[in-house]
Amino acid sequence: MIGRVLEVVRGMRALGPRGFVVHLARRALTTAPGGEAFRLFIVVLSEPRPTPEAAAAAQNHVFRFAMPDDVERLARIKGANIFERDIVSLRNGNRCLLQLDGDTLVGYTWISNSALIDLNWGFHVNLPDDMVYNYNGYTTPEYRGTAYQALRHLNVLKLIRDEGKFRLMGYVDHLNYKSLSGVAKSGYQRVGVLRGIRRKGTLRFSLTVREGDWSTVTRVGPLQR
Repeated sequence: MIGRVLEVVRGMRALGPRGFVVHLARRALTTAPGGEAFRLFIVVLSEPRPTPEAAAAAQNHVFRFAMPDDVERLARIKGANIFERDIVSLRNGNRCLLQLDGDTLVGYTWISNSALIDLNWGFHVNLPDDMVYNYNGYTTPEYRGTAYQALRHLNVLKLIRDEGKFRLMGYVDHLNYKSLSGVAKSGYQRVGVLRGIRRKGTLRFSLTVREGDWSTVTRVGPLQR
């Protein structure tokens, strides 16, 4: 009982009364007695909104796609959050946009080469041809606080425009308020919701998505990662 009271107090302080009511409602949507559940927001970005401060601070930075030796080098740097799976991912066609201040890593963001993206429990979304999946963004600690993420999104869209790609897709757990705030600041818009429930050996999914952010094309070939 005391633990629940403390949770309410902390929630009210962090989210405010209205935000905490929304939080409780969202938690109820992922309550599955005798099983487990998740709920994800699908978000899409077509017009990144980097801040003037970020653009000014990065005017001498270089934005380019990583080569295999770049990723292998970063994997050896403690704290860069690059792992063997990322090296394999690059070999399989995914790409990593680097933001560099001279030879120093500022951050990176990854995009997938596949139009079929695994969200959770094997459920895949089918992306339109003009959209790519953006994932695994990172800013090194000493460069945080300058809102560089939107600037990297802007640059990655510039680099893939000639390929007929004009939008980025991502997804965020509905209770991950920090990430939800970050994608909103970057200019992402929520276009759909996916909910999954696993109970008694059965999987059940419920998807709502804006029609223009979904493809009905039959896909074959490699999946994401």
